[in-house]
Amino acid sequence: MNQEKYIAHHLEVALQASKSAGSLVLEAGKAKHISVRSKQKNDFVTETDQAAEEHIIGILKEHFPDDAIFGEESGKTGTHERGRWVIDPIDGTTNFFRSIPNYTISIAWEMEPFKPLVGVVYNPRQEELFWASKGHGAFLNGQPIRVSDVDDVSKALMVCVPPHRRHDLADEYFERMRRIFLATSDFRSLGSCALELSYIAAGRFDGYFERCLGYYDLAAGMIIVQEAGGKLESADPGQPFTDERCD
Repeated sequence: MNQEKYIAHHLEVALQASKSAGSLVLEAGKAKHISVRSKQKNDFVTETDQAAEEHIIGILKEHFPDDAIFGEESGKTGTHERGRWVIDPIDGTTNFFRSIPNYTISIAWEMEPFKPLVGVVYNPRQEELFWASKGHGAFLNGQPIRVSDVDDVSKALMVCVPPHRRHDLADEYFERMRRIFLATSDFRSLGSCALELSYIAAGRFDGYFERCLGYYDLAAGMIIVQEAGGKLESADPGQPFTDERCD
């Protein structure tokens, strides 16, 4: 199988897995009580996060048994030799258990660390499916998308996310956010990095600032933004992307 077909096959399976997991998450969200536990300060997980990740991995392994996995809930298995899947089964867990519709299933695939070739972000509550593959553009429900053409920073609509897991960073963080706020038009924060990056790719937002993300939060959104004509850089010069979140 040539490289183009190989990437296309991974995209096809990622789309399948995201939609299947989305159905599982939607059904679980109908429960009157959702069991929630705290992994650490302001970082939550539900049984549905774990079940969705297991479901996604099962589909991916059926097609690509030798690929490595990096999941938010299950951690890492394998190496990049045959490629790696990066999975956030519910990006926006708090939104999910509070019945706020801004949560997503996020799945990326890469051959080299931090250079995703495939990305899928699915918002099941709003039936919006974003995806991209290297060199083939970005799409929302089958329609091509592009980043906005706003070129005046004073008119930019920004995503800025407070450091809810790291209150010790608040003073430095809010000073940066203050400078961004004074230079731009307005802020938004949806509670899902993958969704916010997808909105940037679709031209709904213009920029994004957050620290202490996990790579699983942004991997799929990264390739979607890049294929929509945007770019991502580390918020801290000299600090490259990493699998580890600065908890």
